[in-house]
Amino acid sequence: MQKASIACYWMPAIIGMTALATVGCGSSDKPAPSESPAASTTTSAVASPPPATTTPLKVNGEDEVAGSIDSVSGTKIEVSWPQGSASVSFSDSTKIMELTPVEQADITPGKCVTIRPSSGTEGGTVTAEAVVIGASSGGECKKTGGADNAGLPRSPLGGFRGNVDSVDAKTIFLTTLGADGSSTKTTVEVNDKTLFADRHRVDATAIVEGKCIIAGGTNDTGGVLQALTINLPLVVDGACPLPKAG
Repeated sequence: MQKASIACYWMPAIIGMTALATVGCGSSDKPAPSESPAASTTTSAVASPPPATTTPLKVNGEDEVAGSIDSVSGTKIEVSWPQGSASVSFSDSTKIMELTPVEQADITPGKCVTIRPSSGTEGGTVTAEAVVIGASSGGECKKTGGADNAGLPRSPLGGFRGNVDSVDAKTIFLTTLGADGSSTKTTVEVNDKTLFADRHRVDATAIVEGKCIIAGGTNDTGGVLQALTINLPLVVDGACPLPKAG
């Protein structure tokens, strides 16, 4: 009886599955009839290529990367984001800020907070997507003159800073101070979907695998974002928050 032999081959990025057909053998005083070779069928599946490395987005003249930290080696960070993957480098001069969760009860009169509206505009009544406690500047909680993202991804509605005047179960009464000394009163409504967080300065040891990141800076000729600022926002609903389209 003849025995069939199986040879296994490894091919890059290809997994082969070979079906072996059995061969029947007979014994006789007469020469055995000619046998047809066994038919074999091969099915191949080509693995998907890894995500392509992409260049950062250009936002207000600055390059930006937002996604999840895959790995950290020294001062180099590898990030996964919807566009693929990106590399971020930081230095001792990079400003690193992190958001940590707080309770609504931590929002008390006198606190400096940034309001991220889900609807409404400053000076009226807004519904807050997020309320983020931040440090005042020189003892005052003044607006920066532009949209304040509070370390969160960009939003078409932006955000604004102000002093908490008073609070009740579902409302924060806020005074925002303009750079020109003007003040504006805003009524901020919160609900079960409102995110409450505290944003504060941290060192490079806070940059670890698995955290979310929003890095801004300048993309160099090698395709690496040289970060001037790094924000480490919270994971929201099991995923890293991403900028919203305007």
